[in-house]
Amino acid sequence: MELYIIIFLIITNIVSLSFLINYKRKQKKDNRFYLKRQFNEVLNSLQQAILLFDKSNNLLFYNLYAGVVFSLKVKDLGKKADKIFNDEKFNEPIKKGQKQNFFEINFLNKIFDVQIYKVKKTFSKNNVALLIILNNVTEERKIEETKKDFFSHASHELKSPLTAILGYSELVKLEMVKPEEYEDLVTRIYNQALHMSLLVDDMSTLSKLETITEKEEQYETVSLNKILKDVCYTLESFLNEKEIHLNIDEEKIDYKCIELDINKLFKNLIENAIKYSHKQSTINIKLYKKDNIITFIVGDEGIGIQEKHIKRIFGRFYRVDKGRIGKGTGLGLAIVKHTVIKYNGEIDVKSKIDEGTTIKVTLKA
Repeated sequence: MELYIIIFLIITNIVSLSFLINYKRKQKKDNRFYLKRQFNEVLNSLQQAILLFDKSNNLLFYNLYAGVVFSLKVKDLGKKADKIFNDEKFNEPIKKGQKQNFFEINFLNKIFDVQIYKVKKTFSKNNVALLIILNNVTEERKIEETKKDFFSHASHELKSPLTAILGYSELVKLEMVKPEEYEDLVTRIYNQALHMSLLVDDMSTLSKLETITEKEEQYETVSLNKILKDVCYTLESFLNEKEIHLNIDEEKIDYKCIELDINKLFKNLIENAIKYSHKQSTINIKLYKKDNIITFIVGDEGIGIQEKHIKRIFGRFYRVDKGRIGKGTGLGLAIVKHTVIKYNGEIDVKSKIDEGTTIKVTLKA
């Protein structure tokens, strides 16, 4: 009887041990499967193109982003690298077998930062031997180019008034100014310094609009009607100088915003309309709210804008007619554009030569 019990216990232990071994093998296999699946998910979530190749430069793996960039399908697995890229700047370092290579390339109408790495050890023909990573830096390069252009234009704009101030100051220093000319000279220096001050202020405003997020600012509910009234008051002398009449049609509207943002938006649009209007003309202004959308319209009876210029007027330092219009910093409409972007709005421009221009801004309430 005891022998049967011993045999039974031995068989039970063997079965249990066998089950445990198989269970652990299965668990290990499942863990590898889930780990591989998770690894693929991580690679597919990256906004970078990642491609893996074997020793013979055959494609072993590509993530979703790479599939979009190179229009790859499952059938393309096993495809040669030179057939995928079809570009000597890619293929040359791959052929040479360099350990690593970094470069930028204009590819498929985009700019990519390319990194190529050769895997040090491979244990079989199907192992990964080459890793290629492509990062789309098109937007970054555009921003860099925009900044470069901005500083180039800014230095040019600042150079003119600074040269004038230095020139006038030198005349005073060398005692080459007659007593009766001093008042005119001081006025000229003051106007040039004022222009530089306005330019620096607009540059600072534009920089803040491009970099500050909503979380960094405290929005307050303000009266748009009060802001409009204040702006019109500050522009009164400019209006009187050209004998321009303002025709304002407004509704009472309260809006949650940064008051200075909307003040500059209103001021730049109205000031721009005055600048390009004929003497003794009328500027029509509308401010109303409908279906949770706030609309601000400024229409003048001025010189108008040619079709080819309309898309460019919101660019930094862009002037439609530099020879004819000398005042201003050239940043007013750029500030308008970035303010509208900040408040998730839209801009529409309609214009006819010698009939006038109407700019319509809509903001979400």
